[in-house]
Amino acid sequence: MSMTPWYPSSKQSSAANSPPRGRPNPGRTPRIDGKEFFRQARSRLSYEQFGAFLANIKELNAHKQSREETLKKAEEIFGPDNKDLYLSFQGLLNRSMP
Repeated sequence: MSMTPWYPSSKQSSAANSPPRGRPNPGRTPRIDGKEFFRQARSRLSYEQFGAFLANIKELNAHKQSREETLKKAEEIFGPDNKDLYLSFQGLLNRSMP
């Protein structure tokens, strides 16, 4: 007699696929993915700010400016009211570029 699980195989290893459950590190910005970051940025920045931010990223992607220049411009675009967005962007940029 064969013992076949009644639940789908995709559910068998859900613990292995779950994100780690460690406590967030105080003083560090929570890690968000790029898609969520852009969603937040689009909803919180003005049309002009968001356009300037996209142009800033285009310059980086075209290798016309350094990561440091991109971060400096992003900080100016976001302003003091969106420091959390800047820190999230900085984290994303540092993760994606060695």
